[in-house]
Amino acid sequence: MSQVKTASAPSKDDAPIDMFTMVVLRRRVEAVIRDMINTLFRTGRSGVLNTAMDFSCSITDDSLRTVSTALGLPVHVGAIELIPKAVKEKFGDDIRPGDCFANNSGYHGNTHCGDFTLCAPVYFEGELVFFTIARAHLGDMGFPTPTTYGPLSRDVYEEGLKLPCVRIQRDNSDVQEVVDICKANIRAPEQFYGDYIATLAAVRTGEAGMQKICAQYGIGTVRKFLTQFQDYARDMAIDAIRQLPAGRVRREAFYDSETDLYPDGIPVRATIEVDPVEGLVTVDLLDNVDNLPLGINLTEATMTASCLIAVLTVLGPDVPRCTGSFSRVRILSREGAAIGRPKHPAATSAATSNLTQLLCPLVRSAFSELKSGLGSACGTIGLPGSCAVVSGVDPRHDNRPFVNQIIMGYWGGPGLHGHDGWFTHGSSGSNGALWQSSVEMVEQQQPVLVERLEIAVDSGGAGEWNGSPGAFCIFRSRTDNIRYTANTAGHDFPPFGAAGGWAGGRNDSWWEDKAGERRALPNSLDVTLNTGEKLVSQACGGGGYGDPLDRDPARVAEDVQEGWISLERAHRIHGVVLKTRGEFVAVDTEATQRLRDELLERQPVVVTTARRLETSH
Repeated sequence: MSQVKTASAPSKDDAPIDMFTMVVLRRRVEAVIRDMINTLFRTGRSGVLNTAMDFSCSITDDSLRTVSTALGLPVHVGAIELIPKAVKEKFGDDIRPGDCFANNSGYHGNTHCGDFTLCAPVYFEGELVFFTIARAHLGDMGFPTPTTYGPLSRDVYEEGLKLPCVRIQRDNSDVQEVVDICKANIRAPEQFYGDYIATLAAVRTGEAGMQKICAQYGIGTVRKFLTQFQDYARDMAIDAIRQLPAGRVRREAFYDSETDLYPDGIPVRATIEVDPVEGLVTVDLLDNVDNLPLGINLTEATMTASCLIAVLTVLGPDVPRCTGSFSRVRILSREGAAIGRPKHPAATSAATSNLTQLLCPLVRSAFSELKSGLGSACGTIGLPGSCAVVSGVDPRHDNRPFVNQIIMGYWGGPGLHGHDGWFTHGSSGSNGALWQSSVEMVEQQQPVLVERLEIAVDSGGAGEWNGSPGAFCIFRSRTDNIRYTANTAGHDFPPFGAAGGWAGGRNDSWWEDKAGERRALPNSLDVTLNTGEKLVSQACGGGGYGDPLDRDPARVAEDVQEGWISLERAHRIHGVVLKTRGEFVAVDTEATQRLRDELLERQPVVVTTARRLETSH
């Protein structure tokens, strides 16, 4: 008699973890990342860390899968797995508990040389399970000038100290030679060492937290979670892509040029293709110019992060930001391209700003060509003068040398369907995650005075949904020889609008002498001021989304009453007739309708810096 074989029930070890446990473990990992962030924030010595929070922390597993990027700056964490990848490729089997590796090289998976990144392996019961990573932007990293941005650098050799993925701790003790090299090349060595210890504390906090999770749930459950959650995120991304229309869009924008190679602006091109059947979005960057003799070339990390930021924001907030969802975005790039992967010795010290801040919104805006309501306009490009790196000696503290980057007036969020630009959004690389310094903190941390910080009227791009305005700021030096450097942009090509929206206002900077005379400064400004002299900064506003004539007249009235736009702009661009009595502003509905009908007949030309090259459905 033959026996009928029946499938045996899955063993407990083979059974998937339930959804409740998966959600709990996801949040536990994010809680560990939050502990890392709090550690660095509370102990960082540089103002750019302890006030602006210009740093990020993350965790990958030993297979280089990111569990969550929800708590960091997008440009920092979008391709964070490149850091442990560099560690594994370089050190192989020579990785031990108690190790920590330092990296600030754009050719070894880092963002740019200013982002000092530490990575520690996490072992549990002798088994490598995770890597914890902390990336901190420092005010100085051995650069030829007191900054960590070099938009005019001609090659990598003009960009200061490089740590190409080196071991900085062994057995939980410093490799003193590496620390000494850093301190010998950095202008404020004790400030650097304090920031190093803070960053190290963050990765060690993450290490302890992840070991605790492994001990509580068991390594088998944790490993199941790591795979199952990535599969879940992948499936969520596929479902979201299947809600998008199929099509292909090619777009081009221009960036302010500081090279004779492109006197009419540096072109940036991106093509997106949505395949709902496959649940795949392709971003093609192959048609871009070669590496530039400037420091604004993208690194692999910033190029990848920019594309992922753009696509994932379109897919919506319910799709987890991790390797599983990232796998549904295919990026085509080439080595040796300014918008791609750099070819040595191309300079990349400004890779986290400038071109990065144009690429991401260019990709995102392309979705507005596929379907009404998708995508967004462009936000802030470059770092305005109000975000300068300041350096010198401080007479209030025995002429102690200082270097710090101020993050102030970093506004100009892009308009998108249903929402005006987020006021403190800044650029696409930060997405509002950078904190803004207060006037009082800026004046306490360095010997400068903030004479003015205010909203610049009419600086946001007009649209049905307006871009948020830019900041007008004036710094005044308290003492002699205070140096200000900044890599601004968006002067010739301000942030573009989308879906018929207008471009935002442009970036400008001036040096003002004691007599009040002003001299315009270049985009890559480097100016030393004496007592009473001023740096004047007008930051660009975000681009608008949608036709300005479709904006709700009541919202236009609110904009005027708040002082964000002028009566003249309300009338000329939005076609809204307002009646004012003191501070009270009201809409004249009938006159507004007549004016808008007239303006529609005139069909005003919208000035923008991005254009559609191709669209197909």
